[in-house]
Amino acid sequence: MERAYAEIKKQVMTLELAPGAVVDDMQISERLGISRTPAREALFRLASEGLIVADPGKSGFSVKPMDLLDISNLFEAHMVAARAIGRLLAVRATPADIAKLRRAEAKVVKAIERQRPVEVASTNAELHRLEATSTRNGYLGTMACSIHDQGQRLGYLAFGGATSWDSLHDHFLLIQRDHAELIDAYEAGDPDAAESVAARHVVLFRDRILSFLTESATGPMSLGGDILPSIRLDGAHAK
Repeated sequence: MERAYAEIKKQVMTLELAPGAVVDDMQISERLGISRTPAREALFRLASEGLIVADPGKSGFSVKPMDLLDISNLFEAHMVAARAIGRLLAVRATPADIAKLRRAEAKVVKAIERQRPVEVASTNAELHRLEATSTRNGYLGTMACSIHDQGQRLGYLAFGGATSWDSLHDHFLLIQRDHAELIDAYEAGDPDAAESVAARHVVLFRDRILSFLTESATGPMSLGGDILPSIRLDGAHAK
């Protein structure tokens, strides 16, 4: 089951299994050389994490779509979680936590230098999951990890779908600036600074996603009419 879980999750995160795609548990079990039961258990586990939609009585399993309303709701939740995590971690982080965060930050930098979209998306998500778990608040950690699972898919879409790696140069400089300033704020025990940088960092990611969607307005991610303004962070949805 763990092997099936890891394999399916990797395919979802890298969009090898596209949003909305049907997932055949029989094909998975045959490809991995396992019985159908652990394959289905893995899919139900991923459904509980919000990455798979389970409808055994009808279409079976499918990858959770990424529609614009869902993306808007994701960023709304991301903003709330990031600000809370920033404040909590600034008053709770230990020297050991800071050291772990610095190591995780270095992995993001390495991934950017290697120009590997999968690594950039995954290391960035791991850094922010580590922030969440370091607050030692299980409820907040669970919510944030779910947010960053969805964010990792969006990150791969935006970084891997860029017209050229050079076009992301300035964006990656801002990412690295935010990561460094966040960890500095945690180390300094400054919750106001941590919250401010965390909020700015969510807006940075949101703007990159909007830019990518605008540049790639085709297929299921197409934009039109009043859809673009609906992705907001002010607590209100566009009418």
